[in-house]
Amino acid sequence: MLTQSISFLPIANIESYEIQAFGTQAIPAAPARFGFQVDVQADAGMKQILFGLISTETPSRAQQPIGFGVRIDLERGEIWDAVNDTGLVGWLEEHLAEFSETGHILLSLEIERTGNALLPKLQVGGEEWLYPAVRSIDAAELSAIAGFNNDGQVLTPTNTVFSNPSLWSEQKSEQREPKIAR
Repeated sequence: MLTQSISFLPIANIESYEIQAFGTQAIPAAPARFGFQVDVQADAGMKQILFGLISTETPSRAQQPIGFGVRIDLERGEIWDAVNDTGLVGWLEEHLAEFSETGHILLSLEIERTGNALLPKLQVGGEEWLYPAVRSIDAAELSAIAGFNNDGQVLTPTNTVFSNPSLWSEQKSEQREPKIAR
């Protein structure tokens, strides 16, 4: 079960989440952009959404989990870091109302590898947040996941809540500063 393989994440009651995996993405060794996006269909009993690109390998005691993920509290509109334990990332304002009215919203996580840094950007609907950057770990495999907390209620299966998943990656050409002859 996927929930057991990510039980190390700093999320209270992780076992109450219905989580689905959508594939894996290796962290590129060269400068690149990569990401994951998925549409979320609202369900009346849905309290929180979990979304991200994370390693499902249990880190050693001295290591932090690898990856990026957020927990979106739909009742309060808060977006919390779910992997690196850095706290509150931001608040949903207008798009929380859109989610309630239309019943769906697009979640997107784009990560840019530049040198040894991974620079993530989160989008929920049309709102965007810069997520705290981390040092890159070579040869790590990240799983694209999405899930929801239903407080024990029976909801629609995860394969109908999440649709149109997309994992992608593109190499970046390195831009070098021109050398000025003196």
